Amino acid sequence: MADLSKKEWEHYERPEQSHVFKQIATVMRKGISPEEVAEFYSKWAGDLEYEKELPADVYNAPIVTAEAAADGLTEVQRAEARVLDVAAGTGMSGDRLRAHGFRHVDALDPSEGMLAKARERELYDKYICAFITDQPLDIPENTYDVLTVSAGLGEGHIKCCALTEMIRLVKPGGVIVIVTRFQHLESVEEYRGRLEPLMDQFEKEGRWRRMERRVFPGFFLDKEGILWKYQVC
Repeated sequence: MADLSKKEWEHYERPEQSHVFKQIATVMRKGISPEEVAEFYSKWAGDLEYEKELPADVYNAPIVTAEAAADGLTEVQRAEARVLDVAAGTGMSGDRLRAHGFRHVDALDPSEGMLAKARERELYDKYICAFITDQPLDIPENTYDVLTVSAGLGEGHIKCCALTEMIRLVKPGGVIVIVTRFQHLESVEEYRGRLEPLMDQFEKEGRWRRMERRVFPGFFLDKEGILWKYQVC
């Protein structure tokens, strides 16, 4: 946290009173719909300088996601890989993926406002404004070598059933990296007792193979994150 100035850090010393904490609590509130989530993020991106409120010192999900996606790939493989950044938002993960040498990265997000900010920075090759569910997107199967989801899970966010579409979009041998807040596994009804059992079921069915599962600190302030990395079969 040392990179933050004293003035900046004061914004987070009492997170329950900070603006960003209240914003996150609002977009993660019980009963929020996916459409409401997308609308909220558009407003946050447009009016409230989303990224400035989530510096790497207090939010490391994009860093962890990109590192896991890059791990095990050579420089040439990263440069040639096609990547889909799901829940891309304003491009925080896309920026990190580019820094690791990925050159062909597409963005998928249901928030027009978030994608508009990413367009301004020219971070992606394609900008796909859509929800990811269990229904096939207008993208051919086996299109991508890497698919990432950084902080796209939460109340009213991506549902468990979307795993099937993620697998469909990735080539055999390709990888899927999913990162979210650890406490969501219990606090979000959609995932409690369902998400990881479904992941395990898909592995037993031979759809993918787990490469990594780990809990890490600093997802957001003192909140732990969890990362899964799977190789599609």
